Amino acid sequence: KLFVKSVFVQTDGSSEFKVEVALSQANGELEIFVFNKKEKVFEVSNIKVYDTTMTIPASIKNPVLWSLDAPVMYDVVIRYKASDKLIDEVSHRFGIRSAVFKEDGFYLNGEKIKLLGLNRHQSYPYVGYAMPKSAQYEDADILKYDLGVNIVRTAHYPQSKHFLDRCDEIGLLVFEEIPGWQHIGNEQWQELSAQNLRDMIIRDRNHPSIILWGVRINESPDDHDFYFKTNGIARALDPTRQTGGVRNIEHSEFLEDVYTFNDFSHRGLNRGLEDKSKVTKKVP
Repeated sequence: KLFVKSVFVQTDGSSEFKVEVALSQANGELEIFVFNKKEKVFEVSNIKVYDTTMTIPASIKNPVLWSLDAPVMYDVVIRYKASDKLIDEVSHRFGIRSAVFKEDGFYLNGEKIKLLGLNRHQSYPYVGYAMPKSAQYEDADILKYDLGVNIVRTAHYPQSKHFLDRCDEIGLLVFEEIPGWQHIGNEQWQELSAQNLRDMIIRDRNHPSIILWGVRINESPDDHDFYFKTNGIARALDPTRQTGGVRNIEHSEFLEDVYTFNDFSHRGLNRGLEDKSKVTKKVP
């Protein structure tokens, strides 16, 4: 009956960060440890549990930031105790970095990065999604080392945790989005989609490689109430990342933080991309 439901390490690229721990019950005690490889860099014990969600401030002196060329990872370990007995223990990897889209481009740890990326589907011939860790790792390696990209979009659904783990390890940025393609269904359908979004963010929000949440159904029409809701869910569950939502509509309603757009204008002889001013206003 007593267990750790989820852990979220909220970082902004500074030495100060927060560890949010969701628990099944509001009693007991917590211990939190942070490791850089095997070196313990943070420790706090005897935290009295008074709520089912606890947010504990933490800090690391002179942290090494996660970057494309040096994707340094830390480990957080949460120990949940009751009556001096260890009830549950979980660990997560995370990275410390800042990532933000501005009107003039994308910035990682304050450095402007030109993004060059590809979409990635995880469905393989004959076996569909049933591919092991080794193949998921290899896909990430191909994208970064053979094809030379620095960002991948998980089109159009959350993908294998092994793939995301490898993106963390090698410094490959990720734009992850909810499942779907063009269609928006009825109220019950929309609630299932909202739950997909919650599940995706809670599962994957400790991955430093993920820099943007896709909160629209790919290439769907505008739907104010639905997308107002999905943006609110993402910002509540993860205030550290911006939202986007892929559309192929020029000047569609902009509820997200970043205007993400499928540009299909190229026909072979014309220029490759439309001018930004034709697609949207002055936004990230």
